[in-house]
Amino acid sequence: MRDERVNWFSKLVTVLAYTFILAPMIIIVIISFNSGEAIQFPPSGVSLRWYEYIVTGPTNFLKGLGNSLKVAAIATVFDIFIGVFASLSVTKYNFKGRGLLVSFFTSPMFIPSISFAFVLLRTTAAIKMMTPFSKILVGHLIIILPYIIRNTMSILVNYNWTVEDAAASLGANPAQVFFKITLPLIKPGIISGAMLSFLYSFDEAVISSFLTSAKFLTLPVQIINYLEFTFDPTVAAISTILMAASLVIMILINKFVGLDSMIN
Repeated sequence: MRDERVNWFSKLVTVLAYTFILAPMIIIVIISFNSGEAIQFPPSGVSLRWYEYIVTGPTNFLKGLGNSLKVAAIATVFDIFIGVFASLSVTKYNFKGRGLLVSFFTSPMFIPSISFAFVLLRTTAAIKMMTPFSKILVGHLIIILPYIIRNTMSILVNYNWTVEDAAASLGANPAQVFFKITLPLIKPGIISGAMLSFLYSFDEAVISSFLTSAKFLTLPVQIINYLEFTFDPTVAAISTILMAASLVIMILINKFVGLDSMIN
């Protein structure tokens, strides 16, 4: 009897937790189809006008989306290269100051975004040739690097380095060892770190707000600027599209990579 009560209680907690997480998302999706001029729930009618307004409206959200995707993609690709080799270096080799170096690599995670943005603004202002895109890219390169390093290191902590020695003893050169042995084994950490980094970069607004200009606006900055003067379901429509895109990405990753391999 006691086991049945515990089982019932755990199911209730699970349902409440999922409701707490999913209810705001469901409400946002429903609001995005509202035919009225203002955000309201339940909606006064059903319409796709706000999805059309994303493209036809005076605020060019598609350009902001392209800018955000460009910054996030470039920053993630560069940081994968930097983060993987940094993780291998501090994990494989035991040298003086290794812990300090790891703390330095991961320090952007613990610095308030607004403080880092202000310092970066003052630093980049002295470099006249830097464009708003390059300023934002530098900021994103720094703030997302810890996620790739930490996730890759989490795999390397239990990594069996003797497999590399075994491959080398069988005639494999360093490049073959890395691409055929090391990289496939640490792939789950790299993928999970890259996903977190890309999403964080895409969603980042504080640094982008400090370093942006009228000629280069990321999507989060555009949304913030839009909400200062307008309160209609356009942002709900954008959020719905982004949630749908995220769901598609997760499905594709699960199909071709496997989400379970990223958790194990």
